[in-house]
Amino acid sequence: MEPDATLVEQAMPVFYVGQHESQRSVPVSDRVLNQAQDSGYDMVTTPVTTPHFHSNVLALLSNHLSQLSEGVSCEDTPTPLIPPLTPTDTPLAPSEAISQLLAVTSPWIDLASPDPLVANVSRQVFNMEVQYAAFCGVGNVIVQGPQLMHGTAHASGLTQYARAVLEALNAGPYLQLQILLPMYDGLDQDDGDFMGSLAPFARVQYLQTAEPERKAELFDTWEAWDVIRS
Repeated sequence: MEPDATLVEQAMPVFYVGQHESQRSVPVSDRVLNQAQDSGYDMVTTPVTTPHFHSNVLALLSNHLSQLSEGVSCEDTPTPLIPPLTPTDTPLAPSEAISQLLAVTSPWIDLASPDPLVANVSRQVFNMEVQYAAFCGVGNVIVQGPQLMHGTAHASGLTQYARAVLEALNAGPYLQLQILLPMYDGLDQDDGDFMGSLAPFARVQYLQTAEPERKAELFDTWEAWDVIRS
């Protein structure tokens, strides 16, 4: 007995192919978008912010840590505030083609950092990027998943990350966040390898020291996703 052709067609998965450049330095113009579509791509990604914005954030954080290392008290050195985006900070702007783009938030932030300073700066950047993408009319935003190997700060870091995602979902009524997670998060997969990552700025007193370093487990990624989605 041959299978029903209609049922076979309904069971076939649908794949969408996108064009992504992790180091895209110029805005995605209508011409580039049309070329990608003519080449068979269904979508094109674009970063929300530029290397110029990244450099400014690194400078703010470095200056703040330098002041703390010189003995200035935390009361006299408030947490640095990320200034509003300027035209040199982002390639995005409202346009007719904006709905055909997938926005990508900065992969160098660390929302799950055990250091409250790094986590705070990362959350400021993340919220600013998601809110601006929603303002421009972007419907889908790709978000780098949390770093799962933060030692004893694993559980609290995931909670921080999930809270940041929940807050970001309120930026737009039709906004969808696509979270990138590896199938297996081994020790050889270091998210801090992103150039200019904020993760290495975490101060020693907030890193795991008393307990032995936790080992990667087979279902770490699934458990992390279960925490984020719930």
